[in-house]
Amino acid sequence: MGGSCSTNDSVVELNPKMATHPCYSKQAHQYARIHLPVAPACNIQCNYCNRKFDCSNESRPGVVSKLLAPAQAAERYRKVKARIPETKVVGIAGPGDPLANPASTLATLKAVAKLEDDIHLCVSTNGLNLVDHAKALREVGVEHLTITINCIDADIGAQIYPWIYFDHRRLRGRQGAQTLIDRQLAGLKAAAEQGMLVKINTVLIPGINDHHVAAVASEVKRLGAALHNVMPLIAEAEHGTYFGLMGQRSPTEEELAKAREEAGVSMAQMSHCQQCRADAVGRLGQDCSDIDQDAEPAADLGHGRSSGLESERDPERRLVVAVASRHGQFIDQHFGHATRFHLYQLTEQGISDMPDREVSQYCSGEDTCTDDESSPVADAIAALKGVDMLLCSRLGIGPWQALEAEGVAPSTDFTGMTIKDALQGVQAKWVASLANSADYADDKIGEVI
Repeated sequence: MGGSCSTNDSVVELNPKMATHPCYSKQAHQYARIHLPVAPACNIQCNYCNRKFDCSNESRPGVVSKLLAPAQAAERYRKVKARIPETKVVGIAGPGDPLANPASTLATLKAVAKLEDDIHLCVSTNGLNLVDHAKALREVGVEHLTITINCIDADIGAQIYPWIYFDHRRLRGRQGAQTLIDRQLAGLKAAAEQGMLVKINTVLIPGINDHHVAAVASEVKRLGAALHNVMPLIAEAEHGTYFGLMGQRSPTEEELAKAREEAGVSMAQMSHCQQCRADAVGRLGQDCSDIDQDAEPAADLGHGRSSGLESERDPERRLVVAVASRHGQFIDQHFGHATRFHLYQLTEQGISDMPDREVSQYCSGEDTCTDDESSPVADAIAALKGVDMLLCSRLGIGPWQALEAEGVAPSTDFTGMTIKDALQGVQAKWVASLANSADYADDKIGEVI
């Protein structure tokens, strides 16, 4: 949920609901939390994020191995609660953005709420879609919300966010940053007006937004935020983020302390964030995420697992990518709407076309196809036999899990891009992962996403 931190006693006294929430109060350390990974898609790209890891937007670069459907998530909570009775907080923080996956997020929250009355329901979001869903979140019982807001200046934002995907368009540079900022602030205001306790996370990036954190604190306080968490950029190159690979450094302890002091003029500051994974279980500082291993196995996200590439061991390493596209130019088609998949072979030397594969469309429209669609997908999945990766604009959790079970790694991260640009981006990341691998047997398709 974008970090698990504490604040000072006076703020807790003003907001009694914080007193039993370990992500808001240091005095609530005896309570445990569980994060349910039900939101795979993300609608923005951050230069400090690599989808191989939990997005730094949700603040912990730990590997996520399983994606849960809402019913599976509720069952996971039930089993964890039985074994860790002090579990007080249920959060959704990814591994993408919860509000880029609103149907799955809301369904999960509703399912958990039916199981337990005395629980804190939380969501951590980048805020792009928050203004559209603030009322719905409050109606299902969300009282604690985290928004990652790194700046309120679009020139700074353009250095942090390569693109956002909004209103069926991919927006870049200053335009994308300004759209994100405007909607973050509108979403914050709407959430506060709904009575939610809003915590703001700001990733401190030396040389980019370190001089700007006080301005962020002042503005979010004005719009109704209750707490502020200035958290250090995690920039080690091994995480594979753009900032990490380009040599952007993390802040020093002194720089972090200074930023918190300056922001603290406007807002109460949190100071011991544990940067929890999107599937964390237990008390802060604990990782009991394997506590329910007896539960029904969930689908692997492709993050940290073998793709099956090494089983065939081509003399020339290759990656087979399928694309769902309406007219063969952009990544702009829902998986369920596809009547053909365009196939491409990627090697270290280049990209080449492969024969298209025909498929029967199984989704007939928004009224019959939701994020958790249950329509038959066997034909579409069979059409992707031998494919390593699928690029499409949208994909429900059920088909996502079914594809992964067949060794296909889905991705909606390239939505709106031209096929050429998307394939070049995939190829570049894949080749870089090969170069960083000590042994080809360790190459993983998850590193491309």
